[in-house]
Order: sequence, then structure tokens, then C-alpha cells
Amino acid sequence: MQENNGRISSIKVIFILVFCVFIVRLFSIQLLDVYGFYNNYQRYKNKKNIIPAERGFIYDRHGTALAGNKKLYKLEFCPKLIKWEKIDSLSTVDRGIVYDEIINTIAQNTDKSREELAERISTFEEDFPYGFELVTQIDAAQKDRILRALKDQGIHGVLDYKQKSERVYPKGNLAGPLIGFYEYDNDHALCGIELVSNNELTGQDGWSEVIQYGTGDDYHFDDMPLQNPISGKSVYLTIDAHLQAILEKNLIHGIEEYDAKGAIGVIISPRTGEIYAMRGINRDYIGSSVRAGHTLPIYPINWQYEPGSTLKPVTALIAIEDNIYHANDIIDCRTRKIGGRTISDVKPLQYLTFKQVLSKSSNCGITRIADNIQPYKLYKTLTELGFGHKTGIILNGESAGVIRHPSKWSKYSLHSLAFGQEMTVTVLQLAYAYAAFANGGRMLQPKIIYKIEDDEQNTIFEPKTTVVRQVSNLWALDTLRTYLKAVVDEGHGVGTKLGYISVAGKTGTGEKLDPEGGYLEDAYITSFVGFFPVEDPQVVMAIMYNEPNYDHRYGSISAVPTFRKIVEEMIVLPHNDILYIANEANREYVLVPECIGKSVKEACRLLVEHNINFTSFGDGDFVVDQFPKPGVTMLEGSSIILQAGFQILTQNYKDANLTQ
Repeated sequence: MQENNGRISSIKVIFILVFCVFIVRLFSIQLLDVYGFYNNYQRYKNKKNIIPAERGFIYDRHGTALAGNKKLYKLEFCPKLIKWEKIDSLSTVDRGIVYDEIINTIAQNTDKSREELAERISTFEEDFPYGFELVTQIDAAQKDRILRALKDQGIHGVLDYKQKSERVYPKGNLAGPLIGFYEYDNDHALCGIELVSNNELTGQDGWSEVIQYGTGDDYHFDDMPLQNPISGKSVYLTIDAHLQAILEKNLIHGIEEYDAKGAIGVIISPRTGEIYAMRGINRDYIGSSVRAGHTLPIYPINWQYEPGSTLKPVTALIAIEDNIYHANDIIDCRTRKIGGRTISDVKPLQYLTFKQVLSKSSNCGITRIADNIQPYKLYKTLTELGFGHKTGIILNGESAGVIRHPSKWSKYSLHSLAFGQEMTVTVLQLAYAYAAFANGGRMLQPKIIYKIEDDEQNTIFEPKTTVVRQVSNLWALDTLRTYLKAVVDEGHGVGTKLGYISVAGKTGTGEKLDPEGGYLEDAYITSFVGFFPVEDPQVVMAIMYNEPNYDHRYGSISAVPTFRKIVEEMIVLPHNDILYIANEANREYVLVPECIGKSVKEACRLLVEHNINFTSFGDGDFVVDQFPKPGVTMLEGSSIILQAGFQILTQNYKDANLTQ
């Protein structure tokens, strides 16, 4: 019995010892990894890699790329795959020659030295015969040059793989704040179109199953699962890159010439609400880096100022609507006092017609007109024209401007507002108000997106023109348009007058507000807002300078010259038919009268009365046929052909053809 108990005790001891050895062994393998199993597992393990989707491009309206992607590549060196077409089997010497050629070629086309490349090959060649990274983050041009050079030498065994992408802006800072900025490394859109259209620009990532080796390199084989990424959508802007470049160039030139702190320009369509070009430039940031230039505020939509005389047409419009004044009514424009305030003009005036008050930009005259306007009517018209609330543009950071309700006005407010004080606006608001003057009173919502396409170039979104409200009436606006044309033809905007295209608009010169109250001394905001051609407006443009030097403190000698220069450069751009439209608008058409059956003399007299040239042929005293036929519309001064004879050739002359 004792012998059995001893055996049992021995077995227990042995079992306990074996169990302890097993636990120690398991601990050393699992936690201490004394045999390096974990490293081997890490060296060859399967995992799923995310394949980032390509971010969508941003284009102008004509397909010029404004934002895109730069692909970066890596080159893999594969010792087992190295071949030289000159020799079937590489000796040690031959392999050294091939390696030297590969190293030299890569060193010449990258920032890697020959020593770095040679050391990397010697370090990893033996352990990773099927490939390791030799150089990373090279662009497509570098990659192509290297592979082409190696191919020319008949050398194989260096493979290329896409590594990642970077966001690039091919036009540099052109329209920078509007386009915005995107950081690929952080997958973060900061501002502008990059931010507001981020959902559309962001694609759908794919994935692939890969084997990871100890160097950190990943390899995907054809039989392993793969889900390809879906690229982001392409966003086309209403911007015209050529016109945007013209605008920015002239604003920078004006800042330098007039020693201004900054400038803002907006060019839009009064027909569709599309923004053709838009930029605000701060003198301190001219020539800044791409990142800085693309992350600046969008000044046309958020920088507020008192508009000055560019607001006078609003008061004039109300006077026209309510039949208070007519073009030739005489208005007292002498210096006047309202309470303790003196209202005067830069150059003292006496009496002007209602129309001249606008063309000569008389402060005194416009306040006389305001005397006869109901305060609430002025407030209502200003708000209907978009002042005091946002335009609805999709970009972030828009300001609404400031206009107080009449219940909060002082005894000076009515007259101050009449010439653009006691309220603030943005340049974008002002441009769209003038668009309503030009297009028959339609207040339009700004449109900056032209269309959005998927990766197969199918249009999936195309915004429509949105009319927010109707302002005033066609008769009053047509009358106002003639007054604004007079500003250019004979008033302060005469510097924009061009012989081949008609322009209407209004200058503005306002004192700059002091953030602490009142106005800054000798600091002015100068501006000009206009549209053209007057007969059929296609473009509205607003130009503003922030604190030009004192000698250029008037809109007529700073903003006006810039406006004119942009128009001159704009109308010769490709895709631009403004001159053709202007010419067509000035053409007169006449209805071809009926000459058949009349005597030749009577027909000739009739055609002369209609200012229609003619030629005739045939013998006889009567017109027996004509071309064009009666009732056709033709240009005044055009010619028709008459056939003379002794009788009517056909009763159904409308379907007849001239016989030669």
C-alpha cells in the first residue's frame, strides 16, 4: 500500500514538473518570443490595405484644371528579377555593372546619392530577393525618366508602384481663396470650394489584401481579394480662368500704381447669376506661397464697407418708380444744411437736371431727391436689392452687411443712405444689385458651380438660374439704365467710355470707417460698378480699391481706369461674344415690303423709304417677282432683287423663285 502511494506521489510530482515546464515554455514562446516567431509572423503576414480614392479635380467653366492631384511613386529593386538583355546569365561582374547603371540612373533623377542607394541594395539584397523599396516619393516624370533610361540599356528588375497623391494647384494662386486648400496628409479640406464641395470631391476608398514582409513592403498577388477605389467627382466652376487672370493682374497693377492697401473685383453674368471672376487682393499677401494664397479670406463676400455714391441709383430708381422726378426736372444742388450737418459736393454745383444729379454725382442733389421719398420705401428697396442679408452664395464666411430698420434711424439717416453712408455692403452684394438694374429687376442667387461630373464624365448636377425676387418695374429700370449710361458718356465714369461698346455704371468715393467710430482721416474707398453692352447687358463688373493714395482718392481716377482696361482685355478672349452681341443689338431690321404688281418706279420709291437697297433686271414697267419675298425680315440697308416685266408671272408669287 505504501509502495502504491509512493508511486502515485511520484506521478503527481512528475505531472506537476511537466506542467510547470509546459507553462514556462509557453510563457517564453508567447511573451518572451525567444525563438523570434513573432518577427517571422510579422515578416510574412496577410493584411488588408486601404487604397485611397483619387480626389476629384476642380476645373474652370472651359475645363482648365484649377486643382488636381500629383501622384507619387516608389521603385522596388528585385534582385531575383534583374536581367540584362545583352547577357542571358549574369556573372558577379555583370551583376555589378547592372547595379551600377541602376544606381547611377536613379541618382541622376532623384535627390538620392549613389552611396545611399548602394548601401540600401547591399543591406536588403540577400534577405529580400523578391523586392524591397529602393527609392520613394518620386513624381511621375522622375519615374518615367528612370524606367525609360533603364529600358534603353536593356535592364529589367526595377518595378514602379504608386505610393500616394498630393493636392496641387496648376495655376498657382489664381482664384486661390475661392478654390480653397486641401491637405492630403491629414485628409482635411480647409476652405473654399475644396471645403464646401468636399463630399463631391471625396471618392470611395478601395482595399486590397497583401502580404507584408519584414521591410514593411506590401505585395499583392493576382489571386488575392481586391476592391478598386472610386475616384471623386469633378467640380466645374463658373469661373473663366483667362478672365480671372486678367482681373487679378489688373487689380495687382492698380494696387501698385495707386499705392492701395488692397483691391476687390467681381465679374458676373446679369442673365444667369454666374460668377465669371472674383478676387480680393491684400497688398501684404501679393506673391505669397500657394498654401497662404489659398487660405486667405474671400474678400468679395466678407469685407464690408460704406458704398458711397454707387448707392445713389437706388434713390434715383425710387424717384422714377413713383413718378416724383423726370429726366429734365431742375434740382437745387447748392450746399445745404440739415440740422447741424452740412451737405456739400467736392466741386460746388448750382442747379442740375434730375439725370445730371446722377451723372455728376451730386450729394446735395440726391439728398433733395431723398426729401420726397418715404423712409420705409428706401429701406424696403435697399433690402429687396439684397443689402442687409446674405446673397446665398455657397461659400463659407459671407457677410450680410449692415442696414438698420427705419425705426432706428436718426434725422440724418435718410439723406446719409441716399449717398451710401450709414450702411455697409460687400462687393458681391453691390454687383448683384447692379445685375438687377441691368436685367429688368431680377434678383439672382450667385452661382459658382457650373456642373459636377462623375468619373465617367456624366453630368450629375447642373444648377439652374435662381431668381430670388423681382425688383421695381421694367419701365423704371430702363429709364435708370439711360441715366447710368449718361454717367459714362458725360459724367464721372467717362473714363470707361469705349467707341465700340456701350457701358453704364456709377462711380463711388467713400470715406473709410474707423473701427473705433467715425471715419479715418484721408482714407477712402474708391469704386466703380458697371454693365455692358447697355442694349443687351452680358456682364456686370464691380471694382473697388481700399485706401488708394490721396491723389487717386476718387473712383473716377482709380477704379474707372481699371474697369476700362479689364473690358478691353476681356472682349478679345476666346469664348467671348460680347462684341458680336453689341453689334447685333445696334442693328436695325426692316420688313420687306410687297413690290410685286407695282410699277418699277413705285417699287423703287417704296424701297428707298424703307432704306432698302435694290437691283433689278428684265424689260417692262411692272415688278413681276422679287427676292426676298414680301414679309421677310432683313437688315436695314440690305439689298433685294426685283424682276421687271409686262405681266405677273405667277399668282402664287410667295412660292415662286426668280428665274435667271
